[in-house]
Amino acid sequence: MAETPESLPLLPGFQADRPLFLTDSAGAVTHREFLNKADALARTLPAAPYLINLCNDRYLFALAFVAGLIRGAVSLFPPNRLATTAHEIGLDYPGAVCIADTPVEGLELPRCLVEEPDLPACFTRAMPFIAADREVFIGFTSGSTGHPRPHPKRWGDLVGCARAAARRFGFGPECSIVATVVPQHMYGLELSIMVPFATGAAVAAARPFFPADIRDALANAPAPRILVTTPVHLASCVEAGLTWPAVDMVISATAPLPQTLAERVESLLSTQVLEIYGSTETGSIASRRTCRDPAWTWYESVRPQRETDGVSVTADFLPAPTLLGDLLDFDGDGGFRLVGRTAEMLKVGGKRASLADLNLKLTGIEGVCDGVFVAPDRDRDPVGRLAVIAVAPGLSRQALIAGLAGRIDPVFYPRRVVFVDCLPRNEAGKLPRESLLRILENATLGERDAD
Repeated sequence: MAETPESLPLLPGFQADRPLFLTDSAGAVTHREFLNKADALARTLPAAPYLINLCNDRYLFALAFVAGLIRGAVSLFPPNRLATTAHEIGLDYPGAVCIADTPVEGLELPRCLVEEPDLPACFTRAMPFIAADREVFIGFTSGSTGHPRPHPKRWGDLVGCARAAARRFGFGPECSIVATVVPQHMYGLELSIMVPFATGAAVAAARPFFPADIRDALANAPAPRILVTTPVHLASCVEAGLTWPAVDMVISATAPLPQTLAERVESLLSTQVLEIYGSTETGSIASRRTCRDPAWTWYESVRPQRETDGVSVTADFLPAPTLLGDLLDFDGDGGFRLVGRTAEMLKVGGKRASLADLNLKLTGIEGVCDGVFVAPDRDRDPVGRLAVIAVAPGLSRQALIAGLAGRIDPVFYPRRVVFVDCLPRNEAGKLPRESLLRILENATLGERDAD
């Protein structure tokens, strides 16, 4: 069966004997082996309309996702592996079954533990084709209330977005990808699952966290190597004092990447650092080389449109015009500069600033390892006092404010500064607002408050 606009292969970049996943347990898993094992797993899955995929291992996550595709189930990708989140999602999707590769504490929903199936050497599965307009998964983002918000995705749109990213970054079957991000997150799914599916690139099954583990995963992957990661991981890597293998490209997303950090990464890894702009709603739609390009460049086929309430985009891989959650400034060359999240724009004393820009200024202070401005909860703090939570060993509040002087307008100086050992980042490197507010509520006042 040939690919058509109405139907696409399950592995569009299929190359039977090339590695698709690089695993610690089974070595290199070829495209043919992966397809056959996904088919075998599909035969053992419980009959369910929805599969909540909680797998940690990228290879087992992908096996479960593809097995669900073969069975006709819709996969649900929660923003974390917490049992409470899975239960919240399960309430909205009757009949949902959780699939995991390790036990999940407190999980009361029906569950299935995924293991790699054994297959006879002679077993061969024909390539399945998936209708382009078929809804294949629902991704979830979590807002300030913590309640998961669904975003359904169609197969044709997923493949189209992955192909657009592959063209932008030059991905091909010769590439090896190492990713520190979870596959349940749209960024991780697109760059470490769908791009390999679409191009034939190999991807490491592990999700390394510590710098030494990231270095080892890169060293064990064949060149040319691509690291898909976040600013938090990159900051840890440059401070680790390690010697790194050759890395052809580093791709970062989930949070703004400071230019100074990008420059350090490029020097240390002898590489080029590129950022992705996108969202759960759109997938990736633009990129830039952080050290060189202040403006972002849209992917081909992405067409922006100024609206009364922001900017919407259309693309060959989007089913309808999609309103972005960011404020953008267009430049004369067809690109744009990112002003900040619409919901995170602040107005104090008649002056405006974005939380993203304030955070970049904060983390640019010498001695600040990590930090974030927290906008007030208007219900509890109608005055609108900003706070800062920072990882800055050895710095006082006075030193931190002095570091902000000249970087931001004084009206945005924080009234409160809380120092912590680490910020409560989730698996995607993001900072849930609820967790930040909890830190502020539990912090001892006194010397951390403004005079």
